[in-house]
Amino acid sequence: MHNDEKATKKGIVEKELQSWIEFIDFVRDPIESWGTLIYRGQANSEWEVTSTLDRLEKRFPTTPNLEKNDWDYFKRPRVDRKRQLERFKEMARGKLASQIPDAEDDEWWALAQHHGMSTPMLDWTYSPFVALYFAFEDEKCSNRTPDKRAVFALSHHLIPADKASNTHPKPFAPSWPGNYRLTNQGGLFLKMPQSIDLEKYIKKEFKDDTYGIYAGGKGNPHPKTVLKKFIIPNSKKDRFECLRFLDHMNINRVSLFPDLDGAARYINNLWEINWDKALGFINDISCRPSEKTK
Repeated sequence: MHNDEKATKKGIVEKELQSWIEFIDFVRDPIESWGTLIYRGQANSEWEVTSTLDRLEKRFPTTPNLEKNDWDYFKRPRVDRKRQLERFKEMARGKLASQIPDAEDDEWWALAQHHGMSTPMLDWTYSPFVALYFAFEDEKCSNRTPDKRAVFALSHHLIPADKASNTHPKPFAPSWPGNYRLTNQGGLFLKMPQSIDLEKYIKKEFKDDTYGIYAGGKGNPHPKTVLKKFIIPNSKKDRFECLRFLDHMNINRVSLFPDLDGAARYINNLWEINWDKALGFINDISCRPSEKTK
């Protein structure tokens, strides 16, 4: 029996690591990191796994009662999801190299997500190293340095594929060629139902997938492990070493975001994580040792 089965509780295994290097050990193990897993990195292990649109709706759950000319509030979102997407389609007119069919809502959501709009899409990747990068990229989140970061590994094929309803998260890999970042990031999406946290969803949907052998034959000796959550300690030194390691693997801002914005941010990042490499790109005689100092 694999150790993950014994650690599985309601479809989830949590692993408290001592260092990000232990996550590399997981990736090297073919028994642990099988090919059907997809990955997601989060800067703070305490965050819920919810979509950016859910988070936006929580920030603005009400709207002022302007009809009565006062500031009593209605308890409802300011803009519904269908209207959110229609507004993006309107704003994108004349700005795309090739047109996305109007009926392909998920393609539109995916494009909007990559350009910073709040959507029901969660970013995932086929690469565990790309997920590790996104877990450590930002030094601070919500104006504070997190104590622990997280990388998630999801067996998405175990989630029920119910096309008739919107009650289950749905994997989606865009095919529109203009979404150029996806190839570099090994990216795909999980379209989330409204007001759903992925961990809570799995605990409810897979509540019987908890290891146990009890008297009378009850229990589940072979539970399904749907989600693995790796909790990784964070420190300034850990972050520096992790990002430097990934940079040497060419996993950085410029490779994951192959545009001018990615290049500009990467040059800024080099001041922190790999200054020697930054010097290598500067053809400046003042940086070379003079004959007198040799």
